[in-house]
Amino acid sequence: MRKHNTLSVKPIPDILTSNFENKIAVTLENNGTGPLIIKTFKAFLGNMTKSNVIDLMPDMPVGYYWSNWLRNFEDCAIRPMESKILLEFNLDLNDERQREIRDNIRRTLSEVSIEFEYTDIYNTKMNFALRFLSSGFES
Repeated sequence: MRKHNTLSVKPIPDILTSNFENKIAVTLENNGTGPLIIKTFKAFLGNMTKSNVIDLMPDMPVGYYWSNWLRNFEDCAIRPMESKILLEFNLDLNDERQREIRDNIRRTLSEVSIEFEYTDIYNTKMNFALRFLSSGFES
């Protein structure tokens, strides 16, 4: 019975990438049946390590902005079937400068990798093994 109770609230994390002409995004999703509690989060780019993805991204030119991002989310819980946008850039395809920014973001994300530790509601420690975003953002 204890094993069944534990499995019935197991979080199952996944990293989703959106690589469209008018939108770039990285999302953390919980596909499990229980809350996913982030304990530590690491994003890597070359020899840099950050606790989020947005801090690894190139600076936006003056007058241009990210659509959404998440910077501090360690110790936060993600409900079952909920997702958190780690970063998102929506653009107007008629703006050539925004297309250049999108392509620069793609190049950077193609070199980023992510790993994190998380727990379930029973405080069982689990690891999300190193995941490279290159498959979603190939140059």
